[in-house]
Amino acid sequence: MLSLPPRNTAAQLVPDLTALLDVLFILLVFLLLTAAVKLNMLDVTLPDTGKNTSTPVQQADVQVLSIRLEHNKLQYALEKESFTTLNEAINALKNSKESLPLYLAVDQQVPSGELVKLLAKLSAEKYQVANILVKSD
Repeated sequence: MLSLPPRNTAAQLVPDLTALLDVLFILLVFLLLTAAVKLNMLDVTLPDTGKNTSTPVQQADVQVLSIRLEHNKLQYALEKESFTTLNEAINALKNSKESLPLYLAVDQQVPSGELVKLLAKLSAEKYQVANILVKSD
């Protein structure tokens, strides 16, 4: 009769972990997909309709900086003086000695990128915009 090698009892005591690893992998993927991701966002507060119904152009206690698109060229104006470049308008704003609130009047045809450039330039010069004027329907 043939003699069989003795059975190794230590090898039989190790459980099969394949199913457990599959479940852990699925849980890990689920947790990664549902984890909250912090997004860098800019807080924007939208203006409310004011109680003062007169336009700022009619008010004597504000400065109005306007930007409009005419013949595919941007035109800036501070009060009633017009400028062809943003730097000219900012320099005129610096030269005005008045510390009145600054209102922006923006034509709806002006690209939003130009408005962002204007706001960035005003922010760099430490000007705070009191209000952005839009035409109501």
